Amino acid sequence: MKNKIDKNLVQVLSVISSFQEDLECIIYVGDFDIALKNLSKDKIKIQATFPFINALSLQLNRKKLNKLLTYNFVKYVSSQTHVFALMNVAKKILKIEENATGKDISVAYIDTGVSPHLDFVLGENRIIKFIDLINNRVFAYDDNGHGTFVCGVGSGNGLMSNKKYAGIAPKSNIVAIKALNEQGEANSIKILEAMQWIYDNSDKYGIKVVCMSFGSEPLGANDPIMKGAEELWKNGITVVAAAGNSGPEYETIKSPGVSPKIITVGGFNDNRINDYTYNEKFFEIAEFSSRGPALKRFKPDVIAPSVNIVSCGTNEPYTSLSGTSVAAPMIAGVCALSYEKNYNIKPDVLKKLITGCSKAITYNNNVEGFGIPDVEQLLNNKAVF
Repeated sequence: MKNKIDKNLVQVLSVISSFQEDLECIIYVGDFDIALKNLSKDKIKIQATFPFINALSLQLNRKKLNKLLTYNFVKYVSSQTHVFALMNVAKKILKIEENATGKDISVAYIDTGVSPHLDFVLGENRIIKFIDLINNRVFAYDDNGHGTFVCGVGSGNGLMSNKKYAGIAPKSNIVAIKALNEQGEANSIKILEAMQWIYDNSDKYGIKVVCMSFGSEPLGANDPIMKGAEELWKNGITVVAAAGNSGPEYETIKSPGVSPKIITVGGFNDNRINDYTYNEKFFEIAEFSSRGPALKRFKPDVIAPSVNIVSCGTNEPYTSLSGTSVAAPMIAGVCALSYEKNYNIKPDVLKKLITGCSKAITYNNNVEGFGIPDVEQLLNNKAVF
């Protein structure tokens, strides 16, 4: 049960004197329907649901939490009450220099939309295009919050936090496509519509990277979402997808991450000592991070920080979230930094460079792929850049 709960929440529990005192947490589950059924039976208050990342926000007391940890469908429990990991430290872990910004590179985010957060629009509006496939609205909005968070991780400039919570590529342009509804759900048709729009408009808006922080159950070699992602890749667009939050079981990679072509990102917990200090020897794969193999190949391709990351919020300046949907935009941002160096680099070459500069922490390819990218090494590869 220890591996199911983050160390931050353990600290919160240690200061709660009463078993009846409520706390807030996020749980990652294997089967969403089973989770909803059991939570209802146990009369646990659900604050919000995020089906596309297999997560729920709960309010419950310690007694109910202890019972929750015994269920097989619960993969990981993360705190909401205290921020543990920060974007500024995540950038240090990935070795990203301040002069790398992703300027003039457009990243397309297929998600729940994007709010006009000051970290995107102050000084210069970097939301250069917003497409709403759900409600057909013209102006940028996000009725769920996940898309805004993901955009912040990849492209936020951190102005509201004095750059403390700046994203990986803080000067990159944002193309936000709302294909997921306010519950964070979408059918394959909406996702394919988003992909088609990107395919048709990539040159017009300078889209070099697509971030897909969602996942569906793979349907084999003819999976439509996987096929769509591969067509974008063939068209010169680097596709980055979340591995999924169905670990620690193997063969749990979600689509389109199952594709052998695209870059699939798993998550790790840096177990930092405090807000600014970490030690690489304490790095470990996040319990919830999906494992390979996928289609008889190892997956994910790389990993990135994914536990209690801080990024842009919709109802508050910043908020925290865990999951491989947090790790994916970090690598999407890394790709934007690479295109800033060499606009014409091909996706296959870029993927080879990113995996080639990565450092393993477990040496298990189906858990971490090639490991954690060293972005400093990547961007100083003079043979290519």
